[in-house]
Amino acid sequence: MAAGGKVQDALGTILGKTVIALVVGLLALAGLCWGFESTAAPAGGGAALQGPAFQARLRSPIGTNLELLSYWSPQVPFVDVMKSSSEWFSGDAKDWGGGPPLDLDANGWVRSLRPGQVARKVMLREFGVRYPGGRYLVRYQGEGKLNFGFAAKVVSQKRGEMVIEVTPNDGGVYVWIDAIKPANYLREIEIIMPGGICEGDPFRHVASARDCDTRRFVAFTEDRSIIFYPVFAERLRGYSVLRFMDWMQTNSSPVATWAQRTPVTYSTWTTKSGAPIEVMIALANLVGAHPWFTLPHQSDESYARSFAQMVKEKLDAALGAYVEHSNEIWNSVFSQYGYLSNLAKAQGLELSKYHALRTRSLAAVFKAELGAERVVSVLGGQAANPWVATSGLDYLKGRFGAAALGIDAVAIAPYFGVSPTPAEAGQFTSMTMDQFANYVRTKVFPRESAHMANHRALAKKYGLRLLAYEGGQHMVGVAGAEGNGALNRLFDNFNRDPRIKQLYLDYLAIWKREGGELFVHFNDVSRYTKHGRWGALEYVSQPRGESPKFDALQTFIEQNPAWW
Repeated sequence: MAAGGKVQDALGTILGKTVIALVVGLLALAGLCWGFESTAAPAGGGAALQGPAFQARLRSPIGTNLELLSYWSPQVPFVDVMKSSSEWFSGDAKDWGGGPPLDLDANGWVRSLRPGQVARKVMLREFGVRYPGGRYLVRYQGEGKLNFGFAAKVVSQKRGEMVIEVTPNDGGVYVWIDAIKPANYLREIEIIMPGGICEGDPFRHVASARDCDTRRFVAFTEDRSIIFYPVFAERLRGYSVLRFMDWMQTNSSPVATWAQRTPVTYSTWTTKSGAPIEVMIALANLVGAHPWFTLPHQSDESYARSFAQMVKEKLDAALGAYVEHSNEIWNSVFSQYGYLSNLAKAQGLELSKYHALRTRSLAAVFKAELGAERVVSVLGGQAANPWVATSGLDYLKGRFGAAALGIDAVAIAPYFGVSPTPAEAGQFTSMTMDQFANYVRTKVFPRESAHMANHRALAKKYGLRLLAYEGGQHMVGVAGAEGNGALNRLFDNFNRDPRIKQLYLDYLAIWKREGGELFVHFNDVSRYTKHGRWGALEYVSQPRGESPKFDALQTFIEQNPAWW
């Protein structure tokens, strides 16, 4: 499930993100391996659980999806904020957009400009002042006129280097190029946030050597191996699994071949081809969490093989990988639904059966490269419709036999949600917060409990683990109700209300009671909009005590070791 909202830039450029508000779905998955053991039989008898034993050794029962990389994300993941900037857009001195296509090199740098053409981009925008201020170092190669505005002001400059003073505001940092030397065009532009770390501690952002006592201060500008903003990395340390679906831009992905992946050298990592694989692996290694990859629907075994080989080369040997075929292939909102439906039809198969077959074959490629003990093959299902998984598993059983399914886990997204239409909105806007919380507890929770129980029975039948690929609250208006101000205030307040902490704890306890295992929340850090309130945190540095959802997830981790 993807979430978010299409954001219209106030200056006239639409650089939005696709919005989805769906129902159901949660995935309990297995995670962090510090060693391998035999896998225990499922509680209550039944077939022995399939898959690598490291799933039984997760450091916590909770994982997280990562918010979509974008110029508007309050996640602030990288110390080089250029990597989370928008792509360049073309305009002129008067108009921000609408200009002719830009002449870009293979890494997204502007090679030349037409007369009067201006190339622009923005970053750290539209989430207030919730990002580091101070003096950023800008480094670049080439010749041209590089300009800064909005929250950024040039303080000094020399050839190949500038210092900008950033005073955080909602406009963010604005960069534009209005002159360039084609024979030596501007490229390799870095915009490095101030400060650094104390040597050996990549999870604490410090301003200077004065903050490091006896340890050496390592400035972000000094050590290019420091990729991740320490505050961002620190907020992920409790999670056992990181699902990279949105970082990979899996939904409606254009990627079909290995050559189409985003290289580390690309100017920004917010592109439609997704984040560089090397960067995702580096984050998993830093945090010590198992990565969960959702392979693009158009990609084939050759792509999977190259991907797996990179994972084998770069992922910490103590970590395994979860492998999933695309994301929510049953969801007609995404282009993968139509594309895969046509492929399935051409082979005389139902979509669910084709999906199971592709899941099996792609995971087999990873297992051949990394070893079966390091790979979890995840069959994505639909929480409200067990047929999606049942149909695929029955097909694999009939074709390959019960002992050779090639699937290790079934994953669903059992969100607890309220998604009213305009005609239904008044039912909820008339409620007090106590009444609404009670409605969630008494009406919504039982429905999701049934979805969980149905899939636990299905998974048990095949000796599979039950995971939640996404989950958490799902409060959003639909069919026009997303514009209802009173409804949005209710949902915003509910997500910030202390009551939601206990609701989250009770909801996760239901997941545990119904036999679910790894639960991967959606998502880590994101703004609240009329299209959803998905983030456990609204901004990356938000104190735990001010975010009841994040507090609930961390409390559940602290109080519940992996129970399977």
